[in-house]
Amino acid sequence: MSLDAILEEIRSAGRQQVEQIEIEAHRQAEQILEKAASEAVTIKKDAKEAAMLRAARERARIIRRARLEHLQIVGKVRENLVETALNQAKGRLSGIRSKKSYRHILRQFIQEALSELTVSLEDIQKASLQADLADQTLVEEILQDLGLEIEVTYQEQGPGGVMAKSDDERLVVINTLESRLERATPYLRRYLAAYFEDKAHAGAVRSRELEAVHE
Repeated sequence: MSLDAILEEIRSAGRQQVEQIEIEAHRQAEQILEKAASEAVTIKKDAKEAAMLRAARERARIIRRARLEHLQIVGKVRENLVETALNQAKGRLSGIRSKKSYRHILRQFIQEALSELTVSLEDIQKASLQADLADQTLVEEILQDLGLEIEVTYQEQGPGGVMAKSDDERLVVINTLESRLERATPYLRRYLAAYFEDKAHAGAVRSRELEAVHE
């Protein structure tokens, strides 16, 4: 084989090796690009899912805070309504003497106080009463109707009712309109709170129904 032929064969082998190297490099480059593209998609997907998860958490946090604020506002409004209702009830006590039913109420209060304080007629006669000065005439008439002769002291003490004392003043029964309202206040608070809550719920349901009709 001539020198030229040998050189040509060497050059040909070299070109084949270069081509194989180029092909392999191109193949590896495509694999790298495909892997990079796949990883990019995964990263993008993970980032999107992470962002959606953060958004969902933030949305849930905002909703919880809004609900809490709503409950606080509703609770405060309901408490104000309860206080207003109780204050109105207290305010109406001052005018109860002008009602025809007050005589019956005062008679019942006197009987209840004496009954709670004593167990016999003899004990009742030893008891004493304290009443409001404005009720003096009415108290005397009621005691006369009941056939009782009991010591009564009078002073300005509120909207109405009586306070009964044993003869040694060791036992005292307060049966006034104010004391009755005070004892009933815890129950009234629960009742009024439930009442206003039911009203608010009914109003909310009605509002949603109206919104649905107009949509």
